[in-house]
Amino acid sequence: MKRTIIILGAVIIAALCAVYISTRGGNETVIVNPEYDTNGADYFLLHKIERTDTATVLYAGVYHLPNYWVLISDEIKLKDSKGKTYKLLRCDGFELDKEVFMPESGTMAFALYFEPVDKDEKEVDIIDMDENKKTITGVKLYNVKHNEPVRCVLKGEVINRPQSSRIALLKSGEDFRAAKVTCIPILDGKFEYTLYADAEEAYQLIFYDEILQASWYHVDFIAESGTCYFTLNSVDKRDNNSIRGSKYTEIYLSVGDSLRKQMQPLVKALDDKMDKLYEEKKYYIPEVNVILDKIDSLPTDAPQRRDLFEKLDELIGKGAGKTLEAKELDNEHFRIHKTMYVDKLVEYAKEHTDIVGYTLLVEMIRHAILYSNNRLNVKPMFDIFHDLYETKYPDHPYTATIKSHIQSAAIAVGKPCPDIVLDDDKGNNVHLSELIKGKVALVHLWASWCGPCRRHGKEMIPVYEMYKDKGFTVVSIAREQRKESMTAAVKQDGYPWTNFLELNDGNGIWTIFGVGNAGGGDFLVDAQGNFLAVKTSPKEMKEILQNMYQPIDITPARTPGRGHR
Repeated sequence: MKRTIIILGAVIIAALCAVYISTRGGNETVIVNPEYDTNGADYFLLHKIERTDTATVLYAGVYHLPNYWVLISDEIKLKDSKGKTYKLLRCDGFELDKEVFMPESGTMAFALYFEPVDKDEKEVDIIDMDENKKTITGVKLYNVKHNEPVRCVLKGEVINRPQSSRIALLKSGEDFRAAKVTCIPILDGKFEYTLYADAEEAYQLIFYDEILQASWYHVDFIAESGTCYFTLNSVDKRDNNSIRGSKYTEIYLSVGDSLRKQMQPLVKALDDKMDKLYEEKKYYIPEVNVILDKIDSLPTDAPQRRDLFEKLDELIGKGAGKTLEAKELDNEHFRIHKTMYVDKLVEYAKEHTDIVGYTLLVEMIRHAILYSNNRLNVKPMFDIFHDLYETKYPDHPYTATIKSHIQSAAIAVGKPCPDIVLDDDKGNNVHLSELIKGKVALVHLWASWCGPCRRHGKEMIPVYEMYKDKGFTVVSIAREQRKESMTAAVKQDGYPWTNFLELNDGNGIWTIFGVGNAGGGDFLVDAQGNFLAVKTSPKEMKEILQNMYQPIDITPARTPGRGHR
């Protein structure tokens, strides 16, 4: 009997040890919903990792629109922190190196078996995932222990959206093209995710199929500790969406919804008048209508469309493209929006200095700077921030965001260029002021996914070559989710200058320069560090530089005695 008890005790201790080893944050056997640093293959989601003596198994899913294909290379492998690679042993549930078309569910689950990763390794990169060599970096081989003060559980039901297989989560105001996006799988019409955050603040959910089709609607909520329940419907019934369980979210949504309902009849009447003008071709001036007709007559892939769109943007951007009647309607629309919505929300933020008020204040500041074309006066909003919020929430993310917006509001011709911090290719911090000191400089903000930005960059190459020996330089900064995207674009476009990386908007550079909703922008700075031109075009920059420098004759000299026949 005593022997039996001893053996039984040894078995129990061994079992407890096994449980401890598998959950203590070290060399675990199972990692559920593994975390990672960057995902360069947004169609690929990791659900679980198993580590055994014979294999490291990745249980994953691929996600895309129904009837669209996904390809995963049979060269896919793991790479650890020492640079050692681990080959793929086999794949169950997915055919590699082939264009596999998605079913109606938009997702397929499978398992990848790799050589066993060394036991002392805490993370790996997944490399060479497809024909473009996409990579997922910093995949954690342990269950991350979270100590953040906010633990918000998101539980959702998705109704009548069979095409939606995942939903994107990111902070409100962030651009999913550049920020780190968390993709949450939707299984059998339901999703669940635990969001850990350092502070209570606003987030947004966006169906990924809408992102892929470039037409999306974001579901906003304020993350706070507890469980937040979402009921999300098809596009035609999204007014029936509901969010429960979050006190701050319910207040936040009710304030905005109430104001929108009050101004809705007036806005609809104006919209109907605008639609009528557009149908009668009285909304835009004749020159714009001619361009629009030309665009409509061309195939969608016709190269002429690009030039026409640029001409259209130039006309409309200068405010010269609309008829007088359209401008009057537009001004009335703006007046209603300002007095019945923006001003009311700003007043609410002044009277309620909790997280709901702070969320509304930062949203209105962002709206005024990025979307109102300087028609909204942002100074009273900054005053409310300084008087009521700055000292009350010194460490809140909103505080840093608004300070960046204050910097952006000061950007103008003749004003000093902000001294931003850049990351070089070795991960070191470099100050912009050090790079442009005593030089005329173009600060070129761009992204691999921004077509106009890259065209502007290529147009500036001959200008750079012409004036680089006269004290002109280019500081080029790419807004990316992964370094490889910048590297490939630089190689393809042939940029001759040094390029810096803004990864996942980590330094907030786009917000500081007031282009947070864009792929990029160009800013010309003089030798004293003041702006010569803001959000300028290559044409304007060339004219400024030509006036500053004596033209250089770059025509090759002829060899004496050898003429052309």
